[in-house]
Amino acid sequence: MPVTDEEVTDVNFALIATQIKRDERDAKRRHLQRQGTRSLMFAGMILLVLNFLFCLAYVMLNLADQTPL
Repeated sequence: MPVTDEEVTDVNFALIATQIKRDERDAKRRHLQRQGTRSLMFAGMILLVLNFLFCLAYVMLNLADQTPL
């Protein structure tokens, strides 16, 4: 059963549209993945700085307790 040129054109258009949608979804997923990675790195840096500040405060308090008045 032969197919018409219009049917071939419709199938080709559908394949191209499907590929474009897939590429858009992949690009969005990669963008969200990069954004999530950046957010996790930012949260990790904040935790690192807070840990440093707490350690510094702990050392200062211990040194202050040891000094005679």
